[in-house]
Amino acid sequence: MTTPNLDSLRDTLYSLQRRQARLVLARQFGFALVAVCLVIAASLAVVANVTASPAVILVVTVASLALLVSIVAVAWRHRHRAQADQRALALYVEEKFPDLEQRLLTSIEFSQIEREPLKAGVSPAFVEQLIKDARSHVELQRQEVERVGSPRESFIAMAAGLAACLALGLLLQESAQMRQAAQRLAWPFASEQRADLSPAALPIALIVEPGDIELQRGSPLTFTARVENAQPGALTLRLQDDRLNWRDYPMVLDAADIGGATFSYYLPAVLKDSVYLVSLAGDEQTSRQYQISLYDLPNVEQIDVALDFPAYTGEEDRIEIDGGDIVAAEGTEVSLTITFNKPLASAELQFADAGSTSGEGYVNSSLTIDGLKATARFTVKGDGVYRLSATDLQGLQSDAPLDYYIRAIEDQPPQLTLRRPGADQDVMPLEEVVIEVDASDDYGLSEFVLNYAVVGAGDSVVNFLPAEPVRSAQGSTLLYLEDMEVEPGDFVSYYLTLADNNALDGPSEVVSDIYFLEVIPTDQEFRRSQQQGGGGGGGGQGGGESSALVSVQKDIIAATWKLRNRLRDASNADIEADAEIIAESQREATGRAKMSIDRLSERLSFSDDSYDLAVENLSLAIEQMNLAANDLDSLQVTTALKPEQLALQYVLKAEANINRTDISMNQNSGGGGGGAQQEREDLRELFEMEMGQLENRYETPNSASQAGGTNAEEVNKLEELARRQEALTRAQRNLARREQELEEEQRRRELERLRRQQEQLTADVEKLARELAQNNQGQQSQESQQPQQSQQRDGGSPQQAQQGQQSQQGQQSAAGQQTAQQGGTAQAGESTAQSAIERALEQMQQAAQSDSAAIAAAQSQKALESLRDQQRELSQEGESSVSQIARRLSERGQELVRNQQALQEGLEEASRNQGLGQTRREARRDEALEALLDAQRQQQRDIEEIEDMLRAVVTRGDSDDRSLLTQAQAATRDLKPIRDEMATSNRVLRNGMLNLAIDMEQELGDQIDQLAQSLARLDPSQTQDSEGSARQVASDAQQLRQQIESLSEQAEQFNQRSAGEANETEGAGNTPSLAQMREQLESSQTLAENLSQQLAQQRGGTTQTLRGEANAVGTARSIRQQLTRQNIEDFLAQPELLQALLQPIVELEGALRAQAELESAATQLFSADEEAIPDAYRELVEQYYRTLSEGDSGGAR
Repeated sequence: MTTPNLDSLRDTLYSLQRRQARLVLARQFGFALVAVCLVIAASLAVVANVTASPAVILVVTVASLALLVSIVAVAWRHRHRAQADQRALALYVEEKFPDLEQRLLTSIEFSQIEREPLKAGVSPAFVEQLIKDARSHVELQRQEVERVGSPRESFIAMAAGLAACLALGLLLQESAQMRQAAQRLAWPFASEQRADLSPAALPIALIVEPGDIELQRGSPLTFTARVENAQPGALTLRLQDDRLNWRDYPMVLDAADIGGATFSYYLPAVLKDSVYLVSLAGDEQTSRQYQISLYDLPNVEQIDVALDFPAYTGEEDRIEIDGGDIVAAEGTEVSLTITFNKPLASAELQFADAGSTSGEGYVNSSLTIDGLKATARFTVKGDGVYRLSATDLQGLQSDAPLDYYIRAIEDQPPQLTLRRPGADQDVMPLEEVVIEVDASDDYGLSEFVLNYAVVGAGDSVVNFLPAEPVRSAQGSTLLYLEDMEVEPGDFVSYYLTLADNNALDGPSEVVSDIYFLEVIPTDQEFRRSQQQGGGGGGGGQGGGESSALVSVQKDIIAATWKLRNRLRDASNADIEADAEIIAESQREATGRAKMSIDRLSERLSFSDDSYDLAVENLSLAIEQMNLAANDLDSLQVTTALKPEQLALQYVLKAEANINRTDISMNQNSGGGGGGAQQEREDLRELFEMEMGQLENRYETPNSASQAGGTNAEEVNKLEELARRQEALTRAQRNLARREQELEEEQRRRELERLRRQQEQLTADVEKLARELAQNNQGQQSQESQQPQQSQQRDGGSPQQAQQGQQSQQGQQSAAGQQTAQQGGTAQAGESTAQSAIERALEQMQQAAQSDSAAIAAAQSQKALESLRDQQRELSQEGESSVSQIARRLSERGQELVRNQQALQEGLEEASRNQGLGQTRREARRDEALEALLDAQRQQQRDIEEIEDMLRAVVTRGDSDDRSLLTQAQAATRDLKPIRDEMATSNRVLRNGMLNLAIDMEQELGDQIDQLAQSLARLDPSQTQDSEGSARQVASDAQQLRQQIESLSEQAEQFNQRSAGEANETEGAGNTPSLAQMREQLESSQTLAENLSQQLAQQRGGTTQTLRGEANAVGTARSIRQQLTRQNIEDFLAQPELLQALLQPIVELEGALRAQAELESAATQLFSADEEAIPDAYRELVEQYYRTLSEGDSGGAR
């Protein structure tokens, strides 16, 4: 059956059949090539490695040919099998293309029917249509159908065959043995003539290096031997250095090739003239003998160093045998004796990299030669390096001579350590001040002097230097202030001068920092103030911390003193820059003093001359400050010191006038002068505020500033930054004081470290300043209303300002208003406050850029003050809570108690360790007391901070917190005697009176306990907890009483039943068992234990201690002991024990219930609503205080 459609299908299958045949042929051909190459390679390997007769080779050849024929036959057979019929191809295509759906296969099957389709039962039209449909589907995918079947396997087979052929060809090309085997395999009968055709062997050649050689003795040598036309297994180096015996050394194979092999041997050092040769294994062949001739260069064998030290060092001369490196003081005479290994024609001492502090370098010189020895002399002038170069009689020169180091020890300046008092100190006019100093120098001291003087008097000198020469010395002296006739407000300045005994460049002089002994009123004056004061009067401040103006002036004097000591070494530009900064600081202090005088003159009318004297002294101080600033401008640094010190003295006298005011007022007021004394104390406090003493206070904002307050987080950040700046300022001051004691490198590193800290702190402050600026932008509308409110409060009337000064609260409020008035408006005040942090940034940057620790400390102090100003401004604008301060006061009180206990324990321990017969002077030198003095000072600082916090609580003045305000005022009154007693105890301990200090601290401990309880009562949460705790303890006592009563009844019933006396109606079911009573007793014991613990905690905690509470604690403890000591059997045996317990339990319950009721009543009393004050009474009070403020004595009475 033939149709066009069928013919098209068959053409497609024929094309696919031819393609498949080509792929199969290529695959079979590749496999055949691989097999043929493997057979040939195997045959060649057998023939090349097996020595056999021609018959064996013939057998290998025949077998190889048979395998090759078989491979070809198999490949040909597979080629014919690849000619598959069309039906198989159609089936293959259908498998690859399932979408044909058997059309192609069915069409091929029907086309192969020999008879007509009709006879086979199939319609010809159906077959034709089927073929046509199959053709159409095949035509659609004709290209894919004709390319069915991957050619990848065929390509891989062909590539493998070609690679095998290439490998076989490379093998035959590279290996002569394989080529020879191929020849024998191709013609086995030619193997008998092989020996006759081989080439003749070449002679073996032996080449040895380096041959004959001249070498420096001790140098290494490498022997190399090359063997030509042979590949021996080993070579031997034979060496003779004694003209008798040969020593054999096996040589190492380095390389081998077809032409031969190379061997070598390394000898690390050749020490003798030698002869050597190289031989093959078994001495089959040897080289000729070669000669090694050695020579010696001139070398240093030994150096002896003689050191002649300068006389001022006190060092003994010495000789170092077989040395070389030199470590000696500058000016030391050095003698070198050098031993060489051979006679010399000449030698030279050469210096390199020599340095000298005196500017004179080392000079090369020739050595003096005597046989094998040579000598040289030079003087140590600085660090350097020397080497020895020599030439022998044959003209040979030293090769790379060794370097020897010269280390010159510089004469260091003397060292000074002030052990006592160690810093500025407050002293009393009758006090004896111990000064202890340690001095040392590396070679000796020539001067050790203490200079001290009262301002305005001549210098006094104390020479501490012993008669005999010493390298270290200790100086101690006692300054009798009584003999100096000093008074409060004076101060004694002192410094020390050291010098060493350098005889080369002259003595090095060291001048210490200048220190101050500030004279304060004696303790007896303050005690007289307390004893003669009236019922309402308070004592003066017993020499507390100096004001900020005093600290600034001291820093100015210290900076000027340091600049004076640097005049010889510093450049003119540095001196001018430092003097300018100091002068600027002096003018700022002058402006501060003027502002204090102006404010005091505006606010106060003085009733006596004490404050007039204070203002007069401030005026004199301003005059001296101006003189000092002018001297600094003209670079008269030494001259400026005197007016600076006089200015400090006048400022101290002004403070002393204020302190004496309290004493005179108490003496004149008698028993009824409490109100006047309070007024004078308020004025004194105002003066101290103007002097900058009460800078770090805790203030609560008034109602006007609360509306526009800043975030408390910013206030906390400023507090942390201020603390960091304060610590950095102390570190800079310490560095400034120790500057002369440190080496230049140490001082530079320490200053650099502080500078980095200052830069980091400046960055933090700058970041906070940006945050404050952003917050202020959103608050300008509220802050703009503050000037009007301030003006309405002030009204511009002096009388209204005076009325605001009659009480603690009014005094502080007036101080804040006057500050605002100085700026003119509240907006100007805001600008001033905003510029405070900007000033701090500028001053921090100046401190970071300064190369002087003293100048940096002065600038840091200014930055600290600016930060404190900004902090106070933010605190006034913030929304702090009085209850928060009260809680902090409670915590500070407990901390104060703990620190006081630790201080008392330390004093008692020091008293036990104090030696018998120890004098007061020896006690003052005890280093263990220094820590106790520091602890006392810390307690004083804590008391001052607590006083500031209490003042903040009182300043709030909210009538809703009447109980809190009353308690805060009472705690403030308790603080004054504690503060004065602490100052007295500190002076007593400082003078070595240890036992008296212990007694005073014990009294202080009791007072501090009472103060802590008063502070604890300020905490509202503690008060509420105390009330709830009292009610709970009373309830527990009631429950314990009920349990003991029930247990007593049960014990009586149990005993009656046991004796057979119980009624029948009281059956066994109504009588408790022994186990039940034991459980009830255990419950009562637990309850008694809890009750005892609650009472102990209530007494030892922060709650109020009421009358009889100590007895309640003891009663509860006794009840607990009685209950826990007995078991149920004891109580059954002795029922009277339970009855005896009932009475104290009933009394305890009554006492605790009364305590709870008292606390509840006190709370209700203070929480009552505020009653309105009648207007008539208010006017009378205002008139009274207005009269007091007029300043005349008649009105005051």
